[in-house]
Amino acid sequence: MKKLSTLIFALCISISFSVASTETENSKTENGFEVHFNAFSTDFLTKEVAKQYQIGRSKTRGMLNIAVLKQQDGKVSLPIDANITIKAQNLYGQNKEVELRKISENDGAIYYIGTFTVSSRETIIFKAQVTPDGSNKVIDIKFDHEFFTD
Repeated sequence: MKKLSTLIFALCISISFSVASTETENSKTENGFEVHFNAFSTDFLTKEVAKQYQIGRSKTRGMLNIAVLKQQDGKVSLPIDANITIKAQNLYGQNKEVELRKISENDGAIYYIGTFTVSSRETIIFKAQVTPDGSNKVIDIKFDHEFFTD
């Protein structure tokens, strides 16, 4: 099971250990915290991982994953809890319901996942406000992802 949890974590986010204030395609570093985020179709998950996390596999179901890490001088960043509010909508302004749930792994990994419906060639714009535990500063995240169901 530990290998499966590590697999989903590795598949869902790309880890960057940058120290400067930067924003890449799938992460943002600000105020000593790293926020990693990704969206993809749930049919990308293996059957075992989908079963373990109770996620329905489908081309018409998207998944959002967010992880927050606290940077440490000269050490690997630590996973931490965060308060996350998410707004998701397509290019037509239709809102997508995404309820995030916290996943805590035995190896210390913490991430938040949520699923939502998608149509073919639908682009979803995600806006998240992330407040890491131990901070009163909000980190704003905005990214979009186009889903293909055919």
